[in-house]
Order: sequence, then structure tokens, then C-alpha cells
Amino acid sequence: MLELRRCIQVAHHIPGRIRLRFDTKIVNDPVLQDLKKNPENWLTTLFGIDSWPQIDHRAILENPTMMPGLKHVRLNLPGRTVVVEYDAAVWQPAWLDELMHTGDAGRVRSILGRMAETFVDRLPRN
Repeated sequence: MLELRRCIQVAHHIPGRIRLRFDTKIVNDPVLQDLKKNPENWLTTLFGIDSWPQIDHRAILENPTMMPGLKHVRLNLPGRTVVVEYDAAVWQPAWLDELMHTGDAGRVRSILGRMAETFVDRLPRN
């Protein structure tokens, strides 16, 4: 997540809906390449936490709204944006704002840890 943030910026954010604009260089980002090769590692890659409960990784990747707190995800490739509608009780808007704007790597890890703790128990199990 720390590496991917360099290629992503917040275009618009209101509680419950965030539009992210991504740079075309994200396509060649090593983290994204690793996610493509090892999709089952997406939680560890993005959140940096090694122990997750057994979940159906592929199902969540194919349908991100299976992830608790995500209501709708819309990708606009020509516009280089992704709009994520989310449950603000699960993904606190202040966390998302700080996650995208802080320059402190330790703070990013802390926020990601809190976010993971908030919804990990709600993840669908295999």
C-alpha cells in the first residue's frame, strides 16, 4: 500500500464515497505486478499483515463488494479513476483521508492495522 500510494491521489472524498485518480505508471508498479501474479496474497500485500483467517481470496477479488464495508466499486480506465462507495462505520473517512495524505510510513501501517482489525472478523470464510 505504501508503494501504491505514490501512484494514487484522492480526486474527491465525502464520507461513504471516494474517487481515486491513478497515474498510468501504476500498471508497471512492482507491487501491482506481484498482486497480478499472486492474487491470493492481496491482503498481505496491501495491508502488510501476515496472518489472516482463511477466506475465499479469489471470490473477493472477482467481486470486491464481498469485502465487508465495500458497497460498490466502479473503475473508469479512460478517466484513470476508481470510485469506491463504502460503509463509513467500517472504513472511517478520517482514516482514508490520513492514509492517502500522511507522509509518515509508521502512521500508514498503524491506520492499515486499525482498518484491518475493524473488518477482519466480518470477512467471508472458505
